[in-house]
Amino acid sequence: MVRLCSKYIKLSNFYAKPCVNSSIFRSQISFLQNEFFSSISDSKFSTINEEEVLKFSQLSKEWWSPNGPVKLLHSMNPLRVLYMRRQYLEHKPNVNFKLNKNFNDFNDVENSKFPFKGLRILDMGCGGGLLSESLVRLGASVVGADASSENIQIAKIHSFKDPRLHSGPGNLEYRCITAEKLLEQEESFDIVCAMEIIEHVNNPIEFLRTCIGLVKPGGGHLFLSTISRTPLSYFLTILLAEKVFKIIPSGTHDFNNYIKPDEIQAIIQEIKTNKDSNNERNNETISKNVSGNFSERWGFVTDIIGIGLNPITGKWFEFYKWIPTRIQLDVNYIITAKRI
Repeated sequence: MVRLCSKYIKLSNFYAKPCVNSSIFRSQISFLQNEFFSSISDSKFSTINEEEVLKFSQLSKEWWSPNGPVKLLHSMNPLRVLYMRRQYLEHKPNVNFKLNKNFNDFNDVENSKFPFKGLRILDMGCGGGLLSESLVRLGASVVGADASSENIQIAKIHSFKDPRLHSGPGNLEYRCITAEKLLEQEESFDIVCAMEIIEHVNNPIEFLRTCIGLVKPGGGHLFLSTISRTPLSYFLTILLAEKVFKIIPSGTHDFNNYIKPDEIQAIIQEIKTNKDSNNERNNETISKNVSGNFSERWGFVTDIIGIGLNPITGKWFEFYKWIPTRIQLDVNYIITAKRI
């Protein structure tokens, strides 16, 4: 649980770094909150960055090339799936499981073959469907959504190469649609994934708000992975990865769109929900009343972990939680939030 301006920010069983009690930090949080609580009634607003959509559309034919321009996502995908699987089971009632010290081994989690069976999951910014397909194989009913029609077309074509994706217990549906449009259509999901996408949209804070609104109340989960805005992240992800070694195409990332984990934590912690009596479905909506007060809390952050790439093996790994957060959360990280 995050406690702003207390000595520490407690997350699960470890502590994040202290809040910076400075005017800069306060003004930054104030800005983020003002952005977050902007009206959700303006359906014309979109977080879509047309240049980013075009950029990734041009890579659509390379999505399933393990050594192509998105090879880092290929190598990251097993870790993302394992992390989601473990976090969901840890917070799902009446489930017994056992973890080994080697967190990168899928056999560490002793559970059902289909841990996501019966769950409706949104993979926002699905690209060619790397994560979507993996979740379907674990029993989920997945909606893979992307603003690029080229990506969706490639994802659909690739999905027919594996009959398991269409023979149950999970199922797969791809849509060329934005997060804002899904929220406008009053869609909701047991799990919302926003993996490696928030740094590629026009307004990251508004995008986060929209994804949060798509999570079902009563235990729904949000999984978000992105890159922190630090000198080290610029050095590794832009200077080295893009410009020097050209591991990924130049211009893939915009440093200004990177978000620090404490900024995301602060926003999630401060979100409140109201009951919308005019909504026939009687769903909770993220909204602000006339007086500026809010009802109950949306939810809370249950876990945050730093991840890194081993340059020798080419595999991604989780940092152990005893490693200082100033090190493990300095570049790539994953956040789990649960809705009350």
